[in-house]
Amino acid sequence: MQFTQVHRVEQEKVFITVENNQGATLSANDLVRFSATTTASEQGRLVELVDAVSHTVTNAQGSIAGVVEADISTGEVGRVQVYGPASVRAATTIAASTAVVASTATAQGSVAAIASAAGNGAIYADAIVGWTIQASASETTAVVFIKTL
Repeated sequence: MQFTQVHRVEQEKVFITVENNQGATLSANDLVRFSATTTASEQGRLVELVDAVSHTVTNAQGSIAGVVEADISTGEVGRVQVYGPASVRAATTIAASTAVVASTATAQGSVAAIASAAGNGAIYADAIVGWTIQASASETTAVVFIKTL
């Protein structure tokens, strides 16, 4: 893990090092999850785009890893933010102070406001990415306080 040092202007952020297992470049601001693998040395290291809504029992996926800091080419290593404020690809406009979860409403690797539905429950514990800290003005990015740590 990589922690930012005490800073008077910028909020603290925490990053982990990951390897792109997507088969295509992961872009900055993409939401990624850990890839399932039986190779011990790759567990908790390989990531891929979140490719389904992960806040319902029927679509539960692997654990959300975090938000890609800068483009990561296929098979290359990069950083994913797991804590602190970050711009994240958004599926829709989202109000401030709203819990967000993985979504594929418009594109893989994005977030949307949490939705209440039958069957939701304990699965939310691993699906919540964080909370918006300002209203998103568009359907492209949202400022979210990431808490996937």
